[in-house]
Amino acid sequence: MQPPVPPPHVAPAPAPPAAPPSDPERDNVLFSLWRARHGEEVDTFGAYLVNEHLADVVPMYQLLRSASMWKECHAEPFEVPPPSEWENVRDVLILLRDLRQRGVLPNVEVVSAYRDPRLNRCAGGAPGSSHQKFAVDIAPLPPAVGASLCRFWREEGKQWNMGVSRYPTGRIHIDRTGYRTWGASHKRASSYCLD
Repeated sequence: MQPPVPPPHVAPAPAPPAAPPSDPERDNVLFSLWRARHGEEVDTFGAYLVNEHLADVVPMYQLLRSASMWKECHAEPFEVPPPSEWENVRDVLILLRDLRQRGVLPNVEVVSAYRDPRLNRCAGGAPGSSHQKFAVDIAPLPPAVGASLCRFWREEGKQWNMGVSRYPTGRIHIDRTGYRTWGASHKRASSYCLD
């Protein structure tokens, strides 16, 4: 009896190329330069996230991205939320972690998070924008992932006090300051989660 012939070696399929970052300028390099001037407050905030077991949910350089219009508004590219808002940061990160663990949002890139009131006004944010407490805007999602997020919002968003929106740019807004949805017109009727 002949020994079994081992199957020919098959190379694994190559991984799909990583999507280019949505905000290539505000990368880890620019963050390192900015952090050199803000190290103590970043370290204190980072220690809070470690203590809450949330330090690995979103890379710090993304979590601290301010408004995308930071240059036009003569603002900093990154900003640490004030300590009074850290519980809001915690709550949003808990939601993002849950969405990732369930496979609803397997990968996200945060392109905008906390905005102080002056930057929020300059960037065209609503006067009561949840970014002033803490919210995230994430890079556009593939249609199937967006549909999964909307399904989660419809089924469980109320218990999470979750707000979700998609802007005309395709970016997705997520917060935990009220169960609501809106779209391009800033009204509920234009939300893509109600299609």
